[in-house]
Amino acid sequence: MFRIVCLSSTALISCVALSTASFAADLYVVGEPVYPTVLPAVSALNGKISIEGGAFDAEGFGAVTGSVSVPLGQRFGLQLDGTVGVLDDDFYGGVGGHLFWRDPAYALLGIYGSYTSIEDIDGEISRIGVEGEYYWNQFTVKTVLGAEFIDIDPPVDFDDTNFFAFTDLSYYAMDDLELSVGHRYTGEKHALALGVEYQLNQQVFSSGVALYAEGRIGEDDYKGAWAGVRMYLGDNKSLIRRHREDDPTDWSEDNLFGILNSNSGGCVPDKDKLEGDYNSFDFPVEGFNTCTMKPLGSWSEEDSKEPS
Repeated sequence: MFRIVCLSSTALISCVALSTASFAADLYVVGEPVYPTVLPAVSALNGKISIEGGAFDAEGFGAVTGSVSVPLGQRFGLQLDGTVGVLDDDFYGGVGGHLFWRDPAYALLGIYGSYTSIEDIDGEISRIGVEGEYYWNQFTVKTVLGAEFIDIDPPVDFDDTNFFAFTDLSYYAMDDLELSVGHRYTGEKHALALGVEYQLNQQVFSSGVALYAEGRIGEDDYKGAWAGVRMYLGDNKSLIRRHREDDPTDWSEDNLFGILNSNSGGCVPDKDKLEGDYNSFDFPVEGFNTCTMKPLGSWSEEDSKEPS
């Protein structure tokens, strides 16, 4: 009798234990995991294409930019940028790259490099630096800083190496609406940076389509503004997730700012002036400095201002 009672009790306890375990397992499956899943640095192979237009310091421009982001294992990613455009009827182009570690829940840290060339002034700028992002709720802080190398051939003919630093503070008023304010330091000049980007309803558009606008207000009465449309290639997701899980910022527009506003001891020539009134001088246009209205080599500190 005692043996039967023990067997019955053991069977009852086993049934209760199995039922409890099954119930707990069901809770675990439908509930939140005990340990949060760590997302990869780049969610999957993805890209973006932008078409934009506006003005840099009263010179009109239009451009097409594109980026491709690739996951490198779980924790690292690579993004390649490319830009082609027209600035005041002259061609310019550039490339860039980002190699980075990222945890989409917290931060990004990586290396950034870029190169841009403008045909009209035969000028180019290269950059190498450190890039970082920090994510906190609806806020993101983005920054890149390092060294820039500016090279402009005759009639200006100067080389210079400067420190550069870009920083943005972004606030996502909605998951598909980013508002940003920031600072630019390049070509030894400062500028205020403003931006907005809004991703349209993805139930209407099969992929992520966003509208954006940016502006710059800088030293020496420098101004710039442009707007465009951007298409994201990849999984459908909110704008804040795209920015944190897919592609880092493409800083290509500020490469133009660096070339056009460098104060490295010479002036960027005004092509229309060189072909017009200045041709009356008795020396070759190739050796003419538009800052000093004199042949190259005759510059002094007193001549550092633009002619009136």
